[in-house]
Amino acid sequence: MSSISPAQPERGLQSNASLRQLSTICWALLLVGFVLPFTVIVLVSHRPPDGDFAGFYALGRILNTHPMADLYNYELQKEVCSQVHARAGGYGLLPYPPFVGMFFQPFARLPYAAAYVLWLLITLALYTAGLRLLLGRFLPLDPARRSLVFCFAFAYCPFIIDTAASGQLSAVAFFVLSAALVQDDAGHPYMSGLLLSLCLYKPTLLILLLPMLLVTRRFKSMLGFLTGAVALAALPTAVGGFGIWTIFLRTLLSFGRVAGGTQTPSVLILVKYVDLTSLSAFVHGGRSPAGLAILLLCAVCAGVFLLRWWWRAPRAGSPANALLWAATITWTLLINVYVPMYDSTLVVLALIVTAAALQQIPGQPLQRAFRALWVLILAGSWVSGWLDGRTSVQLLTVLFAALGVLEFWALRRILPPLPDSGHAAP
Repeated sequence: MSSISPAQPERGLQSNASLRQLSTICWALLLVGFVLPFTVIVLVSHRPPDGDFAGFYALGRILNTHPMADLYNYELQKEVCSQVHARAGGYGLLPYPPFVGMFFQPFARLPYAAAYVLWLLITLALYTAGLRLLLGRFLPLDPARRSLVFCFAFAYCPFIIDTAASGQLSAVAFFVLSAALVQDDAGHPYMSGLLLSLCLYKPTLLILLLPMLLVTRRFKSMLGFLTGAVALAALPTAVGGFGIWTIFLRTLLSFGRVAGGTQTPSVLILVKYVDLTSLSAFVHGGRSPAGLAILLLCAVCAGVFLLRWWWRAPRAGSPANALLWAATITWTLLINVYVPMYDSTLVVLALIVTAAALQQIPGQPLQRAFRALWVLILAGSWVSGWLDGRTSVQLLTVLFAALGVLEFWALRRILPPLPDSGHAAP
């Protein structure tokens, strides 16, 4: 496949000098408004901020000092987490696959503060590398506009606070999906699938991407994915035996019951999640039959559209296929059982690829709607925490749904029409 054609400067926009000035101002605001205060607070307090990295560090420490069978002992998890980095409210269950704990074993041999800084640097490097891959392949820009895109990407609140500062893993998914998409667009499906298998650290990220591979007949990608999955499972199995997967699955199901709130109220703070399942808890009557019916109707409608575009994708060119990946990732954030705020960082990937694809569609309405939407998403990422506590509705969920609808609208314009031979889409 050929990459999307380079972005062309639009007439009437600011000069490069003005854009460079705007870029400098934006970076300065980010530095002065967040990076410097954050650094000062950490240095003054002499400890890393409360965040999720302590959990990953604890998993590594458990494997360094205990048999692998103890990895999912919740009492042991809580004890080690509190020893590593005590915080108000304690720690919840850590239902990550055993290879995640194995990955963090070397980190757990370092002092906690040093390990946190190292992981923060790796997070920034992965995010930067993913952005470079996406822009280089899909949206080549002049240096001033490129700098602005980087600034806006780093200023997205769920990345800078919920992912980087908290020590979460979402930058891994961002880099992996960016690289997988670039490999797919370059005509390397096996490598694309192999990269995609790294998202198995959190299987919910693949809830729509794997069906997309099947329906679009990306069988080489599926082979690459299966190869990677076997490789990821091999080492924990060699160390802990097949029984470790039984323990892991039991832990995962237990976490799903308490997090999903299907039988009892969810233990999660649902306004900090962007999926429609969490939003359904705030429909009138909570997760009542009516509320769940509304959720199911939205999911089915989006699923039908996705199936239609997936079925037509093999006859499409590069812009349409890239846009299809973007739409699938956007709807993965919505049609899901568990999408915390930090995983919403993936919307940055969808926005970049959508912006590139829209340049191939004549007319202005889509471009104008998209420009307004990405500004709202960036601004909404900073005000949603304040707003959600007052409305009990996650603003970003609504904005992501609008982006998903816009991507469907764009796919309708960019995909080739169905043939008249009677082979209708599902």
